[in-house]
Amino acid sequence: MARLTPEELEQKIHAVLREQPPRRAPMSLEARVLGEIARRQALPWWQQSYAYWPNAVKLSFLVIATGIAGALLLFSMQLLGVVSGESVRQLFEPVFGAVHTLRAGASAVIGLVTPSMPEFSNTFLYGGLAILGGAYAVMLGLGATAYRVLWQHR
Repeated sequence: MARLTPEELEQKIHAVLREQPPRRAPMSLEARVLGEIARRQALPWWQQSYAYWPNAVKLSFLVIATGIAGALLLFSMQLLGVVSGESVRQLFEPVFGAVHTLRAGASAVIGLVTPSMPEFSNTFLYGGLAILGGAYAVMLGLGATAYRVLWQHR
């Protein structure tokens, strides 16, 4: 048999493949595909790809990610000595001012609410925490017992 060039070999392979009868898909394929499509559509937005997120969440994610990336860039530039610490402090001065204003507002609101709040003794507080911890432990025990009794031996 004569040696074929790659182009001739490709043409012969395509000719043989075109002569093959088309294969039929399994009968259950359509049901499986439609089921998978329905399952993916039923997922909540945070388990889907970024394209399906609500616009407000996309925008907040971009703002937060950009802020983190910028902070990392400034930090690395400061470590390398490209930017001084004073210039970074001046850059974040408005943010620090806003945080200070929010803190002052929160302390004013707390100052208004505090006189009307009843005093709790430490004994009452620790007793409440002990009751909550005990209830949590009881729920864990009941859940483990229910699992062993109802589902483990199936």
